[in-house]
Amino acid sequence: EKLMTTITVRAARPEDREKIIEVEANSTPNLRYVPQVFAEFMAHPRGEFSVAEVDGELAACAKFTVLPDNSAWLETLRVTPARQGLGVGKRLYEHFFAIARRQGISTMRMYTGVNNAVSKGLAERFGFQPAATFYGAWQATDAALASASATPFQPVTDATDAAALLMPHSAAWNGFLVMNRTFYTLTPALCTYLSQRGQVYAEPTSGSVAVLGARFMPEQALHIGLFAGDVRACLHFAQQKANQIGAPRLSCLFPTASPQIRQDLDDGGFQMEPSAFVVMERSGLS
Repeated sequence: EKLMTTITVRAARPEDREKIIEVEANSTPNLRYVPQVFAEFMAHPRGEFSVAEVDGELAACAKFTVLPDNSAWLETLRVTPARQGLGVGKRLYEHFFAIARRQGISTMRMYTGVNNAVSKGLAERFGFQPAATFYGAWQATDAALASASATPFQPVTDATDAAALLMPHSAAWNGFLVMNRTFYTLTPALCTYLSQRGQVYAEPTSGSVAVLGARFMPEQALHIGLFAGDVRACLHFAQQKANQIGAPRLSCLFPTASPQIRQDLDDGGFQMEPSAFVVMERSGLS
């Protein structure tokens, strides 16, 4: 007779690194970044990089991250193909709900591709509902685009100033600001976090503001979290910044509900990613 499969979930350990990288390579060959973020994922003070073992063999990973607004972000859920369909993803979600309860976290979010029925379905089983849909756009960094006269944007280091500049644009950006496909809710707490990281820039003469940076892997892309005001100046400044730090491309995720932002990026020469992303949300936990 078939023996029951034993699934155990635990915190990842440094020695799991190669095995986790293998799990990711097998499950999402086109989306691989664990090697670049492993140390950062392990060092996170409040979150947890978790793994699941099936009959003693490491078969899955997932990350629970606490964002500046004290919500949880569930990311990097990967199950090795041979172990899919056994309920491993379900066990990781249950583990994350337990962490959220322990830490008094009331809202959890995750994102997936709009066409990823499995990932979306798993989240829905746990009471997650679609919160917003975003498109992705990108542009290769081009020295010619950056070479024109310098744009006089300055970093905004004061949290109150940052909130005053960014919060009015919350509706246009559907309440989210995205970097590295991490959907941050646009709150005063986030404005504080971004200003401390030197990622908020303003150009007072034209009333322009832009959020530029990366949550991780700055060598791969400079992310535009938000822009408003003189759009051309904002996008030009982003090109200059990307050139300056040696990032090969600009990336911007923006709400499907904001055709004007899409128009601005189209006009700025950005390419659209082929399909949209949905951010899913479960609130009222604690």
